[in-house]
Amino acid sequence: MIITLHPDTPQVRHLERIAELLRKDGVIAYPTDTLFGLGCLASRKKAVDRVLQIKPRDPKKPMSILCSDMEMFCRYTRHLDTPTFRILKQMMPGPYTVLLPASREVPRYLQNKQQVVGLRIPDNAFCRALVALLGEPIITTSVALPEQPVLNTAWEIEEEQGHALDLVVDCGQPEGTPSTIVDLTGDEPVLVRQGAGVWPL
Repeated sequence: MIITLHPDTPQVRHLERIAELLRKDGVIAYPTDTLFGLGCLASRKKAVDRVLQIKPRDPKKPMSILCSDMEMFCRYTRHLDTPTFRILKQMMPGPYTVLLPASREVPRYLQNKQQVVGLRIPDNAFCRALVALLGEPIITTSVALPEQPVLNTAWEIEEEQGHALDLVVDCGQPEGTPSTIVDLTGDEPVLVRQGAGVWPL
């Protein structure tokens, strides 16, 4: 099932409907500023397990969670020093995923053995409005399956994966390039994957 929202000013009634679905362990496909993502509430393990059934992942890689703003972002990582915070302010919102030490707010099933979490604030009005309404983050992993072509429209996703999803959100078309991943857990930033975000800044 596809629901269509305005890309710049997503309708509140639709956002509330999607939020209600997510609170009931729903799984959705939705556009970000980079690719379409699979998402559910980060706090709902049953829903996270559903996402992992749709798209199996390497357990060594931490799941990424999507935040609405820096205030929410900071709840899910340990104390940020001033240099790291300055880097983040340049990157967010934008097409970046950053790896940081997970705070106690991050469920264990979203961390790897190193207790690292991936965090994002996309430059996308729908994503930020939905997460702000929920008051907690959603997980984000691209809908693309290994060795399969990128699905970059709501209609393609509905046709290929709709049977496993509760909803596909049609709210503008992403750029079609994955996010740039930067590891900020050490003394110096380390580029893990070059994607849509410019690096170095």
